[in-house]
Amino acid sequence: MKNTLLQALALALLLLTTPALAQDTARVPTPDARFLHLQVPDVPLVDQHGQQVRLWSDLVRGQTVAINFIFTRCKTICSPMTATLSRVSKELGPDSPVRFISITLDVANDTPERLAQFAAPFAPGPRWSFLTGEPARVKEALVALGGYTSDKEAHRPFVLVGNATADKWLRVEGLGSASAILEGIREVRAASAPPPELDPASARYFTNTELVDQHGKTHRFYEDLIRGRKVLINFAFTSCQGICSPMTRHLAEVQKKLGGRVGKDITMITLSVDPANDTPETLARFAKKFDVGPGWYFLTGAPENVSLVLKKLGGYTDEPGTHSSTLLIGDAATGMWVKAAAMSDVDHLVYTVEHLDDPR
Repeated sequence: MKNTLLQALALALLLLTTPALAQDTARVPTPDARFLHLQVPDVPLVDQHGQQVRLWSDLVRGQTVAINFIFTRCKTICSPMTATLSRVSKELGPDSPVRFISITLDVANDTPERLAQFAAPFAPGPRWSFLTGEPARVKEALVALGGYTSDKEAHRPFVLVGNATADKWLRVEGLGSASAILEGIREVRAASAPPPELDPASARYFTNTELVDQHGKTHRFYEDLIRGRKVLINFAFTSCQGICSPMTRHLAEVQKKLGGRVGKDITMITLSVDPANDTPETLARFAKKFDVGPGWYFLTGAPENVSLVLKKLGGYTDEPGTHSSTLLIGDAATGMWVKAAAMSDVDHLVYTVEHLDDPR
C-alpha cells in the first residue's frame, strides 16, 4: 500500500513535467457542508495576564481550538458557558493539545484584571486565554469568527470549535453538555487528519531536505513549508536576465490578490536553480525589489540539497538560463497538484489556488 501511494505521488509529479496540464483527481474530497471556513485575523490582543498575543500566529495557527464569547458583567449565559468549557478542559486533561480562547464582547469594561477575576473560578490552565484589547482589533476578531453583536446581552451561546491547519470549523451549542463540545473537537480533529498513509508517503517523496530562505532561516522542505498547506512553487535565479524578474513581479500580484492567506494556509516558494551563486543575501535583495510579503520563501542551500528537491519537482536543469517557467500549484493535504504557466492571468491563477480541491 505504501509503495502504491509513493508511486502515485511520483507519477503525479512526473506528469507535471510534461507540457499537458496534469491533475490527480483521485484524492479530491467531497465537501462536508457542516464545516465552516474562516479567515482568522492576526490581530494583536491582550490576555488576562496583560500579555499581548496575536490571535492567529500565537494562539490559533496549527492548533485545534475551542472559542467562546463572553463578558465579565454578564448575568446570564457567560458563566454557565465558561463552566461547560471548563468541564471540557478537565475531561481532555492537562496534556491535551487543544487550546481554549474566550473573547470579550465588552472591551470598554473588560480589562485584563477583570478577565482574570472572571476566569479564576473556572481554574483555566495555561492553554486557556481570556482576551481583550483595542476595540477595533477585538471587533475585527469577533466579526471574523461570527461572534460580533451590537447588543452584547443578546449574544448567541455557541462555542466555535476548529482546526486551523485544515480550516475546519464547527459551531456547537455552548449551553449544552460538555460531551457535545468534546464530540465537535473530535470531529474537527478527525476531519483534519491526513488520509491514512498519505502523509508519510508525501513526506518521503518531497523529503525533509533542509533548505535556507532569504532571511537565513533553515527549513525542512516538506514538514515546514508544504505539509497541510496549499503551495505555489516556481523556479528562478537572481542573476537571470530573462523571465525571472517579470515572473516574480507577476507572482507578487498573485500574492496581493490572495491576501492574508499567504503565510497561513497558503505558502509561496521560489526555488533557486543556481544555488552555487544564490545566497540568502542575494535572494533577499532580489525579493525586496518586488515587495514580496510574508509567507513567500526564496530558497537556496547546499547544491546537493537544492538539486534533490528540484529533481523531485521537475525543475532541475544543468543550465540555470534554461530553467522552467512553470508554476506548480498543489495541496499537500489532498494530493491535488496542477501545472500552470507562471505568467498566466493573475485572476486565473488565484482562482486555481482557491478552487484547487473543487470536485471535478
